[in-house]
Amino acid sequence: MNNDSILKAEMILTGAGLLTKNKKNPYGNFSANYIRVKEAGLYGRASLIDDQSALSGIAIGRSDMATAGCEVIAVYNLLKKYDSGTKATELPDLIERFERSGVMLGGRFGVSAQAMEDLLKDMGLKTCFTSDQSDFDVLAAYCPHIILTVMNDGSNIFKQIHTIYVSREDAPDGAKYFRPYNAGLRDRFSSVEALIKALPGGKAKGISMIGVNGESRK
Repeated sequence: MNNDSILKAEMILTGAGLLTKNKKNPYGNFSANYIRVKEAGLYGRASLIDDQSALSGIAIGRSDMATAGCEVIAVYNLLKKYDSGTKATELPDLIERFERSGVMLGGRFGVSAQAMEDLLKDMGLKTCFTSDQSDFDVLAAYCPHIILTVMNDGSNIFKQIHTIYVSREDAPDGAKYFRPYNAGLRDRFSSVEALIKALPGGKAKGISMIGVNGESRK
């Protein structure tokens, strides 16, 4: 399955399984998620989320964040890093926004790439998008904030998709390094291509990249 077909399928799944469209808190998760996020020590914190498995008690649609929350985590991490007049959104609020518009198959398949980009645009961020892996490093040269979506196994779509936030770090000598979050990696990489090759399993294939320009919080 090629990347464009995957993205089209995401758009179809986005409309499937929603209880009531355009209604605040359509799945009834909002209040319980606030309690669980506070109990987990995630509310109001400045640090990024780097371990999705710790979020099993927090719901997204009819699923939970440990199972299907990687896209929300990627957007959350980006907003925590980004600093250009945009207020970072707390996790329960972000989940609720995607539940109203963006979750695929009621949250069981996470959030679509289009919904992630639309939300960032709605928050006033300037985005760039590509579904061509050969353009990823070209785009990364202009965007210090990246949301990267990959097939875990480029030859088998049934081994699922994963989305991560990648922060570009610019060294004084002009070198650029890429630090992934919630990717099972702790290293920095000289390129996005090298990062993809290093993802667990060694067979990942890029599907899409959303790039955001701006400065990082110190």
